[in-house]
Amino acid sequence: MLRRRNGRVVATLEVDGSFITEAHLTARVGACPDLAQRGSSRCVGAGKKKWANLSFWAAELRENNWGWRVINGTCGGSAFAIGKGGEKRCEELRVRMAMSQATFETADWSVSVRGMPTMATKGPEHRLDVSFSARRDFAARALPHGIFGQSFSSPLPRFGKVDVYPWSGSFQTSAMAEGALDGDAAMYEVGSRFETRFPFSRFDAAPLAVPAAALLGTGDLAASAIGMRP
Repeated sequence: MLRRRNGRVVATLEVDGSFITEAHLTARVGACPDLAQRGSSRCVGAGKKKWANLSFWAAELRENNWGWRVINGTCGGSAFAIGKGGEKRCEELRVRMAMSQATFETADWSVSVRGMPTMATKGPEHRLDVSFSARRDFAARALPHGIFGQSFSSPLPRFGKVDVYPWSGSFQTSAMAEGALDGDAAMYEVGSRFETRFPFSRFDAAPLAVPAAALLGTGDLAASAIGMRP
């Protein structure tokens, strides 16, 4: 990292940190045909009939920040891959890829993933910035959790530990949002790309009949984002 003053480099800071380089999404999609079949092997739970599993890979972005196979995954077991200008529908889930940014959306929520150059001297060439949006009262009924989700289910803003960078020299990042997360960061780790189980998971929980009141995630459009820093 170059520190500049009046356009001139006056100091150098070397940061030892990390970036998000992969984003993985799993969802149950497609309504089961009727109530009698919702408990059958034709359904995958929550009244849905198939799984959608998708991955966005920063490593698939080229030097000019786009690629042809940036997103790959399966829709009900059928494989696909898309890149620049591509689009895929899997039941109610719509996936669209522009140059380096993709959106994954349904009527209740939207996830945006954007690839960006890291400008790092070592390590990955591209990083991912991720943001989530919940529509209407979805968050107030689902009460989501997770590193992102709990901010939608909180009545007050959450402020966690952040690193304070020196002006120059070498610095190793250590902050893990302590104070903003329930538990600690290790409790949000999962064993595989599309795993949904962790101590605070709400993935299999039934939505509330009456929306919870006074939550930050309630409204026509509520959002949470991570802007990547090393």
